[in-house]
Amino acid sequence: MNTVAAEWIKLRTLRSTWWVLGVGVLTALGLTALGASTVISRWDPGRTGEQSAMGIVVAVHVGVVLAQLPLGMLGTMSISGEYTSGMIHTTFVATPSRSRVLLAKASVLGGLAVAASLLIAIPGYLYGFTVASAFDPTLPPVEAWTVIGGGMLGIVTTTMLGLALGATFRNGVVATSVLVVVMVLVPFGGRMLPGGEVVNSILPGYPALQLVEQMPDIMPDAAAFAVLGFWAVVPLLVAILADQRVA
Repeated sequence: MNTVAAEWIKLRTLRSTWWVLGVGVLTALGLTALGASTVISRWDPGRTGEQSAMGIVVAVHVGVVLAQLPLGMLGTMSISGEYTSGMIHTTFVATPSRSRVLLAKASVLGGLAVAASLLIAIPGYLYGFTVASAFDPTLPPVEAWTVIGGGMLGIVTTTMLGLALGATFRNGVVATSVLVVVMVLVPFGGRMLPGGEVVNSILPGYPALQLVEQMPDIMPDAAAFAVLGFWAVVPLLVAILADQRVA
């Protein structure tokens, strides 16, 4: 618990943490409001209240998807910056267990990722609910929880992947570049290449987009959640094992 508290203190005292979070959340909120207004203005007048509620959830989670990359970058910065400055050696003197340090960072960053997704989704939904009031939207239907869960898990996975890449490469530029390729370039570029659907089904970018209904389904939702869970955990475990070998 002391290690988690120490990592939280380090992270919250860095200006870059709040800059990245602030820019990511505010930009996502702005684009969510713009996107929701545009989408809702094009709805058919005969849309039911339940369809409207589901449509609001989907529109809002466009913004949640957009926040994935800034949170992933925060993950890479949280540890690559320590390696660059040499501060990581002080951290390991205070806490010799490298796996404990990395897991503490993961706990703090995971909490921030969940908080960021809520800061986007809740105001975004309330805004969308107001704009769509003429359609008398109901409470979100059961299917909406797949979108909500997918959006939140997508942000957490990207953040954990960023942390794992930062710990593995120990260089913020390299780690962020790999993150952008995996989360952004492959999902969109893969659709245009032979066998791209297979590649997309095993990497985290496409399942996250599928769950928030921004991409066509190429796998069951349960499989998409499993792929995201895999990428949230396994790269972090690999980074821990690799770091222990280097040590």
